[in-house]
Amino acid sequence: MKKLLVLVLVAMAGLSSAWYNEATPDMLDARYAYATCDVEYAKDWLSMREGCGEENNVTVFDSTEYVDSLDDDLVDLREAADEGDSFEFGLGVFQLGADSLDLLGAIVQDALTNKTMSFFSCVRDGEDPLKDERDGCRTDALEKERGASKKYVQNEIDYANEQIDDLDGVGADTSGMEEAVEYGEELYDDIDPAFDSGDVKEIRKLHLRHSRIILVFRLEKMRATIDYAKPLIEDGNNENKEEILERMDVLDEDIAALVEGTCEYSSTVDNNFDYGRDNLECWDDSLDLFEEFLAIGALILEGA
Repeated sequence: MKKLLVLVLVAMAGLSSAWYNEATPDMLDARYAYATCDVEYAKDWLSMREGCGEENNVTVFDSTEYVDSLDDDLVDLREAADEGDSFEFGLGVFQLGADSLDLLGAIVQDALTNKTMSFFSCVRDGEDPLKDERDGCRTDALEKERGASKKYVQNEIDYANEQIDDLDGVGADTSGMEEAVEYGEELYDDIDPAFDSGDVKEIRKLHLRHSRIILVFRLEKMRATIDYAKPLIEDGNNENKEEILERMDVLDEDIAALVEGTCEYSSTVDNNFDYGRDNLECWDDSLDLFEEFLAIGALILEGA
């Protein structure tokens, strides 16, 4: 029984605490660089547009507030990247997106007010060199992210194999976890082709697949722990072992329904939006399973 308690504590700690990937700052720095490309393009474009207004005696709206908001967002992203804080960085990206949409709305509204064909022609002519500069900036940022992505994924593969070794060492069936690691290795091999394409949508597919792999690995780790613990509980003397075994069976079935059904991993991403939406739903569904796993662990300790 002591062996079981140790295993449960190890599994609980592994699933309830966050492991920090040392490549996180590099990854966030690359994404900050990409965001900077778009903000600088927006600022240069607005300045160019104002110049076209002056040349053609057309009044354009004052974009100072919008630009200040974008600059503030970049400051927040830089701070989060420097601290290696993925959560805060994600919030910053969301805010930058919202502020960018506000700016776009203001531009559209302004474009409908007292503008001339010569003004629009001037803006179109001025866009191309700015786009070329932005695209070059994006290319450099994506090269940064390519290297950071490789480090990040390899670190996760190494850490996953350590967890597998821990559970395999006590006799648990880690085949599901090992399969998830194989998915990760396949993902690693797809990093270069995706970045070589220069297509942001292809790179986004890597992010979506990565999220699903992490989810599947965590679910399979719970599964391996449950399957190992069941016979030990059956042979043990926990006062509440009937309740524990019953809840283990239900949880095992619920996990299987996710990893073998609605949340089964696929390396094929036909539609980024659909795959991303499914990821959100899968993670949401899994939260209840993680909570139940921890609750069962508490029951084991309580009745030992």
